[in-house]
Amino acid sequence: MNDEAVAGVMLSARTVARLTGRTCRTLQRWCEEGALPSVAVNGKGKRMIPVDALAPLLPLPLDDGLRTLLGRVEGGDGEAALALGLMLMEAGKGATALAWFQEAAETGNADAMHWLYQAYFQGLGTPRNRTLGIKWLAEAALRGHAIALRQIEQLRLGP
Repeated sequence: MNDEAVAGVMLSARTVARLTGRTCRTLQRWCEEGALPSVAVNGKGKRMIPVDALAPLLPLPLDDGLRTLLGRVEGGDGEAALALGLMLMEAGKGATALAWFQEAAETGNADAMHWLYQAYFQGLGTPRNRTLGIKWLAEAALRGHAIALRQIEQLRLGP
């Protein structure tokens, strides 16, 4: 991606809401009031927000690497969503990370499913829910995730 493309990354209100914890309605209102720049992309009123305008709202420092990653996330890249989730988890933003693990898991990403297992099973960024954790562990194992397969086998055999 060239420098101009990186600088021109645009995000949907849905992506921005997930990333910042603001509601889509709040973001839409800010755009309508001119407090947040946006560009209309179709006749239905869908708006895209320049990532550079979001720097003060973002849970991570904005640099070219994050701009590129967010552009990939906006394009539906499950690996990018997982990478964003891992960056957020490392930054202590577990609840926000969970949303990106979920996004990546919806693309079939077994690593993201395993992270959801860990988050729910251990209560990382969310209340502990071992049943939901085991569900995600099983989903990861079904997709051939090596660690998940071993963990399922250990559960099956017991201590």
